[in-house]
Amino acid sequence: MAQQHFVESLLELYGMQDCKPVSAPLVPNEHLGPATEEERTTFDALQINFRSAVGSINYLSTATQPDLSFAVSSLSQHLKKPGMQHWKAFLHVLKYLCGMQEVGLWYSQKGGAGLIAYSDADWGNCCETRRSTSGFLAQLHGCLIFWKTRKQPSVSISTAEPEYKSLCDLTSELLWFQQLCHEANILSLNTAITIWEDNQSCINIANGNFNFNNKRMKHVDIQLHFVKEAIQSQLITLQYAG
Repeated sequence: MAQQHFVESLLELYGMQDCKPVSAPLVPNEHLGPATEEERTTFDALQINFRSAVGSINYLSTATQPDLSFAVSSLSQHLKKPGMQHWKAFLHVLKYLCGMQEVGLWYSQKGGAGLIAYSDADWGNCCETRRSTSGFLAQLHGCLIFWKTRKQPSVSISTAEPEYKSLCDLTSELLWFQQLCHEANILSLNTAITIWEDNQSCINIANGNFNFNNKRMKHVDIQLHFVKEAIQSQLITLQYAG
């Protein structure tokens, strides 16, 4: 399932149909910070609707191209006051799309395991706010069904905390989706959902191998107990993705 025609029309709209493709949606290790007054003035002179531009790739990201999710999340943080750096980053996304026009999602009747998911997060990578970014995805019988990237609403004070916040968000989404599939006679509620997590401390916390009075984690009390309860109820199970 792809949106080749939409990508072609998008490239043509912004005059990028003959551009040289690149291998990643964003320039590696580039930080998209707030625009300076000079950058904003230069961009405003172009009279481009930046919100509409980002909305177009957000449509792709939520429909058939999860590989754009982080780029869209990054650009969306500058919708109110975009500058030339952000516009160039958007054009870089289009260069990436130019080489990925036929790429999409594949759905087959012969899939793998039932409902499984993957969770991850960075730690304080936003230079302005020091907030972390969550990312997760889920597969049903080997087919990608939902995914998400978002900046977390608060600062984390340990490496395990942003991972746990992401895990909490994912668990909530999974339990809702499992219930939906159960009502449609697609999934059983008796099978625990496997979540792959790459932070061993996060797994230990969720499994109860943790001092809940620890000064680095006791302030996320409700999230701690939500995931822990889901594990104890055998709704989810965690596996280490080392």
